[in-house]
Amino acid sequence: MYCKNCSRILEPRNELWLRVEELQTQLDKNALSLVRTTGILPYIVNQLLVKPRERKLREVISSQGTRMSDLPNLEALVPECAYAISLEKLPSVYAITMAGAPNAFTFGSDDAPVIVVDRRLMDVMSTSDLRALLGHEMGHIKSGHMLYHSLAQTLAQGVEVSASVMGLNVISTPMHLALLGWQRESELSADRAALVSCGNPADVVSMFAKLTGAPRFSVTDRSSLLDNVDNLFRTHPRMSERARAVFEFANTGEYADITKKNNYRRMFRLAFQPVCRFCGSAKLIGAAFCQVCGKSQI
Repeated sequence: MYCKNCSRILEPRNELWLRVEELQTQLDKNALSLVRTTGILPYIVNQLLVKPRERKLREVISSQGTRMSDLPNLEALVPECAYAISLEKLPSVYAITMAGAPNAFTFGSDDAPVIVVDRRLMDVMSTSDLRALLGHEMGHIKSGHMLYHSLAQTLAQGVEVSASVMGLNVISTPMHLALLGWQRESELSADRAALVSCGNPADVVSMFAKLTGAPRFSVTDRSSLLDNVDNLFRTHPRMSERARAVFEFANTGEYADITKKNNYRRMFRLAFQPVCRFCGSAKLIGAAFCQVCGKSQI
């Protein structure tokens, strides 16, 4: 699905590709458009404050992190999740042990994104949980959130950038609030990508539970799950809204269309394999039927 050298997708763009607009919530689109009107100042802050922090983080990853190629369970899932949301290039993925509560996050640029997963999450999350987790982080990459997301995270971590930098009042209070408000909306778009990657809203909510350290729970149906969501996520009040939003999106025509597109893409991809998917015999790429067993490849 992806080139082993440049990490770019091998499938040409077509009408079945998932578009960014199909994942983004309307509030995310509106808020991101508003944040982008701030002009060049976020880029200045990015160079002065965000990039130095990212360089330090890269040093930690280089010395302590485990690459995706050394993590078989992640190495298999990353291209699957990326393909599900039509991500053009695979991100670099590392596992480290973080200070504090286990977490996962994405940093870097749109061209060179990095996903970092706490090793402890890999011990408690199922394969479906990890699909949802990776899909969420890739959703930020797909949506072009990287610059402003990194800036918003820097602000949220207590870095004071409203003071004068190079004689400029770089981040005003209104812009600060706009960034943090947009970041909240951007999470809902990324949650949609998580749903597309794993295919089940209950798995997305299960991933939320593992992230927050909530107790295990049984999912029987949508209503029983949502009845318990507020109690389950009482330490993170936004989680209940996110859980509801995921289930609501899963029941929309938009999500049904995305699922149909991906099913067609997978069928066509199987047809373009050099071997028959049933008997394993060599066949012409693009042949609709295997010349040995005669079975349809679509």
